[in-house]
Amino acid sequence: MVGETILSEVSPGHCLDFHPKVNIYLVGSWDGLIHKCSLNNNQQFLDSYQKHLLAVNDIQWSPFSPDLFLSCSSDCTIQLWRHTCLSPLLSFKSVHSQVCAVRWSPERSTVFAAIYRQQVEVWELSSNILAPVVVHHAAAGVTLTALLFTRGTDCVLVGDSEGKVTVYQLKNFTAEGKKGKSLDDILASAS
Repeated sequence: MVGETILSEVSPGHCLDFHPKVNIYLVGSWDGLIHKCSLNNNQQFLDSYQKHLLAVNDIQWSPFSPDLFLSCSSDCTIQLWRHTCLSPLLSFKSVHSQVCAVRWSPERSTVFAAIYRQQVEVWELSSNILAPVVVHHAAAGVTLTALLFTRGTDCVLVGDSEGKVTVYQLKNFTAEGKKGKSLDDILASAS
């Protein structure tokens, strides 16, 4: 069938995230592609997003804007996408190191965090879309391995290669970021 891509022909999946409301999910691959798939059709994908140059390490749908998602990659970038557009809306890069994980805050619509091997970053898009507002470096010889926002608080949990979990409490974030100023407003002003 011309124009259709069969799932068995693509590179192996590396990460995935299910949409919170509709029957679609995203699969990040080793070759830098992100495939949008349907739970109703397991033979082909709906779209492919191509911007990352290396493996896609993590993907997460926005809990506040259901058509937006973040991806991060070994190419040292984080991309913000609208699932109806095949090009990213914004690209983020602060250091030259692979981005291992990315997570949206469940409490603030414009906040996300990312971990690199040696540092954690928190981005507050209603304050700054060019640089993270918080950067914390891991101890020498420690690799950061896991990232999670807690619900009902402004805390970020970060796991590391020594089996420890560090809790970061976020302070002094703008009130607009808390379920107020939408990500769509920020994207409209950035374009």
